Amino acid sequence: MSERAEVSFDAALMMAIHADAQKELNELPTPAQLKERYPDTSRWDARLQAALHKHRPVLKRVLVAAMTLVILTLGALAVSADFRKAVYTMIQKFLPIEMQLTYQANFSSHLRTNNCQQL
Repeated sequence: MSERAEVSFDAALMMAIHADAQKELNELPTPAQLKERYPDTSRWDARLQAALHKHRPVLKRVLVAAMTLVILTLGALAVSADFRKAVYTMIQKFLPIEMQLTYQANFSSHLRTNNCQQL
């Protein structure tokens, strides 16, 4: 004979999550295995801090000059119709395709004759 226990869905879900979490925790490497796999990185902190706090005025000047050159180049190219057309084409290529239909009709004479007949 088997026993049948009624468990709510929430309780069954919690038990399954707990079992899954415990399985993942059991698969984690031990601290000894972690020390074996990864080297000691405590001395890297001082080297990184020193590298981050160094002032590099030459790098800053080069970056400012490069950004200025890029801005001037884009400004010069924006005057060119070919460049504007290339940008427009690229924008159209990556945006959803839409179709526009523009037409012009002359209905004024037709409307005048219809209005005159109704009067």
